Amino acid sequence: MRTASHLSKFDRLCALRDRFDPLDDFELWYWTTLTAGTNAYNACLHLAGVTSDDPVFSTIPGVHLAQQADGSYARILRGPGDVSHVGWPPIEGEIPADIRELEEVIEAIEEHRDPCLRGDRTPTQEIVDSCENHFAQVRKILFARSEELG
Repeated sequence: MRTASHLSKFDRLCALRDRFDPLDDFELWYWTTLTAGTNAYNACLHLAGVTSDDPVFSTIPGVHLAQQADGSYARILRGPGDVSHVGWPPIEGEIPADIRELEEVIEAIEEHRDPCLRGDRTPTQEIVDSCENHFAQVRKILFARSEELG
């Protein structure tokens, strides 16, 4: 996906998450938070030149949907593009320090996924505050990276 598309999606997801009550609508609030973070991560990787922002859409690692001359989409094999989660697929090469920090922040948000959404842990204000604090760091890193490069 293009960098601009990730940034636009990030903005739309942030606006959507602001409409949810973090405790009453935890699952929806959490998924918008995590998906916005993943889009920020992909945008930062593209802005740093670590991954390509070609107009193709990753489906599974190495397989992408690319628009054909007739307007249809076809699956093609190619190198890394967008990531679905930190570490999936693994990113080869040198990762700048701010993006490593972003990975850690997103992983800290992801720590609550399985226990709260797939397990039996009831979300608490403490969990919401943790996610919110980490998401504030996502925003800070994304904005610094995008301002630095244009």
